[in-house]
Amino acid sequence: MAGGFSEGSLAMFTALSPAGALTFALMAAYLLAHAKRMDQASWDRVSHAFLVPLGVVWMGFMASATHLGTPANALHAFAGIGRSPLSNEVLCTVVFLFVGGMYWLYTYKISYLKSLAQALLVCSIVASALMMWFTAFAYSVPTVPSWDTWHTPLNLWGLSFAAGTALASCVLGVLFGRDDRWPRVLRRISYVCVVGVVLLLGMHARFLAGVENNVAGAYQAVPWYGVVIVSYAAISLAGLYVLGKAARCEGWRGAVMGSLGCVLVFIATFLARLPFYFSYLSAGF
Repeated sequence: MAGGFSEGSLAMFTALSPAGALTFALMAAYLLAHAKRMDQASWDRVSHAFLVPLGVVWMGFMASATHLGTPANALHAFAGIGRSPLSNEVLCTVVFLFVGGMYWLYTYKISYLKSLAQALLVCSIVASALMMWFTAFAYSVPTVPSWDTWHTPLNLWGLSFAAGTALASCVLGVLFGRDDRWPRVLRRISYVCVVGVVLLLGMHARFLAGVENNVAGAYQAVPWYGVVIVSYAAISLAGLYVLGKAARCEGWRGAVMGSLGCVLVFIATFLARLPFYFSYLSAGF
């Protein structure tokens, strides 16, 4: 890892940004599904709340920028578009932030075309899917056997779905209260995703135990992986429990409790991303 990889900043990016993009896509899907029967005031409330997932993506993106060393190196990230997985990942993130941010700003107009707003929502969903895809495969490097595995994309997608559905459930729950079905369904999906992620992380730990070069083994760098898995399960389930309690509250209490629940889920997601980066092991010396 001394080759310049910053575990913390990259773990922060992959814990926050894909989950934030998924939250945006889920909220966009909610609007599109209710487009015909939702009044303008409710539409605008949800649209303005897109600031939350956009902010989460931005926080992850800014955290990853610290990995570049200096801001001047940021332009080099675009130098390999089309051939570099890293450049493709950065490009897709920027495109998503541009399209999503454009929709959010557009809905602050006093009068705007709803058809154009819906088109931007569809584009944002596509952009979020591309971002999650290219982020998951940005680490498919044949010379790094500890990363070049099917565990890498599945772990990232699983963690993103667990955190993204929780955040979307929180935002929609705060906006529409306990009467709406979407927050309840999303929260249940998040529970299922957490269980799935625990299984995936366990399989990943077993996989790392068999990855080694002529100097060291990948699992030797993360002997605490088991503790991370247990911590992820405990903190995530605690966060979802708090999120469920928040759904029974109204007003600012529900918003505060829901936010606390989401923070716990994202902390757990960040912890679960750390072993991936610490287990970096190249094929040679």
